Amino acid sequence: MLQYAFLFGPETPSKRAASIKSPFMEKLMEKYSNTTFQSQLEAMERAIRETEAQGKIPIIKEHSYCMMYSDMLRNEDRSIAPIVDKLLDLPEAEKENGTTAAPSFPIPNPTFLPDRLFATFTPILNIRHPCHMISSLRRAAQSTGAGFPDEDTPIDTQFKWQRMVYDCYKAWLSTPEGIEAVGGASIAEHLPIIVDGDKLVNNPQGQMETLCRILNLDPSGVQYTWEAREPDAVLTVFVGTLGKSTGVIKGKDGSDRIPVLEEKVKKWTEEWDKKTAEDMRFLVEKTMEDYNYLLKHSI
Repeated sequence: MLQYAFLFGPETPSKRAASIKSPFMEKLMEKYSNTTFQSQLEAMERAIRETEAQGKIPIIKEHSYCMMYSDMLRNEDRSIAPIVDKLLDLPEAEKENGTTAAPSFPIPNPTFLPDRLFATFTPILNIRHPCHMISSLRRAAQSTGAGFPDEDTPIDTQFKWQRMVYDCYKAWLSTPEGIEAVGGASIAEHLPIIVDGDKLVNNPQGQMETLCRILNLDPSGVQYTWEAREPDAVLTVFVGTLGKSTGVIKGKDGSDRIPVLEEKVKKWTEEWDKKTAEDMRFLVEKTMEDYNYLLKHSI
């Protein structure tokens, strides 16, 4: 039972990465300098096969927009080599018996993942209130020396990508073929699963028990406390707080309350400046429709 997919991005570094000179970006570019869509798809498929061969369930995670071609994200007319599905996640017997045909989706798969593979996942989408998400991204950008907003910010701060993935799966799982593929209507009706990050932080046990019930997993195996550890230096800016924690931190940045945008704008103005605060207001307002659409379907 898969969560979603990890892939690290385009064949060439983004304009943002090329323009930022900071230790963080230099390490990031060095680490992923030879990464392509094709190489990461192949790595993912191998990881799935190896994990399932051990009788385990692979869980794979990435931002939805990191699995979409740039012409979709930016409306660019850019030629990109098509992804080749080498079926590396399948045992040889399955490759040979002809059971690898792609399904017929009512709505086109918005990602570059092969339809055949996309249809095998159990999708779990994560969302967070745009006020919390955008202010967190602003602080991360500040830590890396990146500009904010920049040309990539409108992509980073939208939930339209998750909504596109949700709508594709929902349409697929409303067809007889999709329902059969996941094991029946009683399962299909709960998919895709949407987890609201604010609910998860403030009621972790309740949210995880609901998630486990849907996935038919034993909730007693969920761990709510852990030992602090130093995260990968490249990723510290994004997961440093998690690495230093020993459990779920409730109420950080007011995540235990529904944000009031005007109050947030005032706080952002004090923390940064008026222009930054107004830019952040614009980004919040732009993504609220998609956020509310997904929130009403969250567990």
